[in-house]
Amino acid sequence: MQIDLFMEFASPPFAEGGVADVIENGLALARAADAAGFSAVWLAEHHFLGDYSNAAAPDMLLAAIARETSRIGLGFGIVPLTLHDPVRIAERLATLDLLSNGRVLWGVGRGVTTTELDAFGVDPSESRAVFQRRYDELRTLLVTGEALRGGKRLALRPRPSPRLREGWLACVSPDSIELAAKLSLHAMTGPFKPWPFVKSDLARYRRLRPDGRTSFTLAVYCEDDHQAARRRAAPGLIWAYRQIMEISRPMLSRQLAGYEHYRKLGWLTPLLDKVLSIGTLEALGLAVVGDPDHVRRRLAALQASGLDRVSLVIGGGDLSAMESLRCVDLLANHALPGLTAESAIRTEAAPA
Repeated sequence: MQIDLFMEFASPPFAEGGVADVIENGLALARAADAAGFSAVWLAEHHFLGDYSNAAAPDMLLAAIARETSRIGLGFGIVPLTLHDPVRIAERLATLDLLSNGRVLWGVGRGVTTTELDAFGVDPSESRAVFQRRYDELRTLLVTGEALRGGKRLALRPRPSPRLREGWLACVSPDSIELAAKLSLHAMTGPFKPWPFVKSDLARYRRLRPDGRTSFTLAVYCEDDHQAARRRAAPGLIWAYRQIMEISRPMLSRQLAGYEHYRKLGWLTPLLDKVLSIGTLEALGLAVVGDPDHVRRRLAALQASGLDRVSLVIGGGDLSAMESLRCVDLLANHALPGLTAESAIRTEAAPA
């Protein structure tokens, strides 16, 4: 199982520092993950979601990370295809691939918040068709290196490398699991859906596409002292998951064409509103918090399920740079060795 880092660049109102500090801390965390031997760092893309995310331009953040790291994969997790021209996506992927010496990974999806879809003029009921049309064009661009515009064939510069033909799909609903298999995309899941449901979805994906790979994203925080870790992580993680519930509430509470499965998950919102805690998040498989032995056992269970990758969100956005780096160090040296497919985690996790 490969171990990745996942970042939203959140800035909770109770955290110290401003957005500039959030970005600098994120860069330091990426450097530490690179030195520690993590497989990849994935960046979300979100717009107009307030303190929940400051990652509106992941291509620029990944370009900065590319120049400050040497081996870690650089992942777009994910590109909302409904918001972008496929030509611009292909150009950015090809450019970052050159800057990083071939370390780019990418995933796509159609968007899961009405805030973002409305802001970019996308009708949620049409998002599935828009996604399919733009994905077909993106695939052609990455394979041929040419765009057909205005009746002319135009060459992309730089030309996309063959490395970029392999991608991931953000999967929440059973329909998206089927679509990932149909489009020969790997399946990227979490953190909107509890792990027991995701585990069932991924088993179905493997039946449909035995050679496909799978990934799950969850929050993690690790300290030497188990109870101290849970006390420290609680404010940020509870805040972060309340933000997730709030931004996804329209999808969970309204009958939107093309998002019917989200309505079926709506029962989670009132439940979590009442009992949200570290214990609840762990019971749902959405977080792992505690000492290295506790974290190791939980992640080993995910590995035993057959997951190919797990993406770790370090805390809920309110940690200091020192706390985040210490967490990466503990993970690399005490929780993760033996879990990775190629013993990738190194003995030191200090930032470069």
